[in-house]
Amino acid sequence: DFSINKNLSIVCFNEKKWIGNGLVIPSGPLREDLSALKRASCVVINGKKNTDIENKIFNENKEAKIFYTQYKPQNINEFKNNKIIAFAGIGNPENFFDLLKGNKLNIVETIKFPDHHQYSEKELKNLLSKIKENNTILLTTEKDYFRIFESYKKNIKFLKIKVEIENKSQFIEEIKKII
Repeated sequence: DFSINKNLSIVCFNEKKWIGNGLVIPSGPLREDLSALKRASCVVINGKKNTDIENKIFNENKEAKIFYTQYKPQNINEFKNNKIIAFAGIGNPENFFDLLKGNKLNIVETIKFPDHHQYSEKELKNLLSKIKENNTILLTTEKDYFRIFESYKKNIKFLKIKVEIENKSQFIEEIKKII
């Protein structure tokens, strides 16, 4: 038997999207029904503190430990004096675009692709033609950057993002208690 005993369950949410339409993939954003929170050891919410969400989590699991994370751009200043066309093929591209706008970058256009998108040469050529026409730079996520053909990377920049966990030491202690 090659099964692994599961003794730690960390559930993650985005504070803005929360549970979306409340449905499970493929009809909605959830990977499991909300009742799966009953077995969660920790819940991680990316975004601002939200007591409404916390109360809904505690309705499902009074013992859950809730932690918050924030995305912290690492190289944002590299792009401050540029006109930018931002593109992303991630689960919630609006988060990426909002992060750029919230850091006062000059975003002239945003382009969304499906999550886990594999960029075609045609799409990349189209993106590159836009920067020549508009005297802009192309900016994407680090995740997307690594799905781009090598020959196109020199003309595309990516935002380096670090995830900061509030109460990180407490989060680590909770995990250590379980494992």
